[in-house]
Amino acid sequence: MTREEALAILQDGDERLAELLGRLSDEETSRPATIGGTEWSAKDLIGHIAFWEEIALATIEPWLRGERPRIEETFTAGDADALNAWNEERKAAWSLDRARTTSADTHRRLIAAIGAMTAEAWITPRAFPGTGEQDDLAAELGGVLGAPDRPFGHAFAHIPDLDAYVAGLRRSS
Repeated sequence: MTREEALAILQDGDERLAELLGRLSDEETSRPATIGGTEWSAKDLIGHIAFWEEIALATIEPWLRGERPRIEETFTAGDADALNAWNEERKAAWSLDRARTTSADTHRRLIAAIGAMTAEAWITPRAFPGTGEQDDLAAELGGVLGAPDRPFGHAFAHIPDLDAYVAGLRRSS
């Protein structure tokens, strides 16, 4: 996948989330247990998407230096659920404004970082000691920011749940 394709998917997901979130009041956004049969609020979802974009940002520099990014250890150990739980706890006390502001800033920085990369850096394969695997940054970030069968499409894994919540509110009003 090219950088331009990845950026288009990330932007599309962000715009779709923003459109749905824009239909919610602050109270509706913060209401717990509303997203996908979980305890999550739409605010929690904002923090969740931003968290994986933070991880992507923290992956880029080590990768470009030829170092194994820390997220590789998480994927190897299968600890994504533990990371998500840690992030949810970390951001639980955040205000809605802080969640929105941090999310928007993280997204802007990620888009800028990917956009500033050279095409060569994007597709140059790396092999890290002890892994026996070789991948390029495009594939690495596509996985970090992805959903099943959709590299860079993490937002799209959550849009149906957010859409159902928004639609349910509108039907009941």
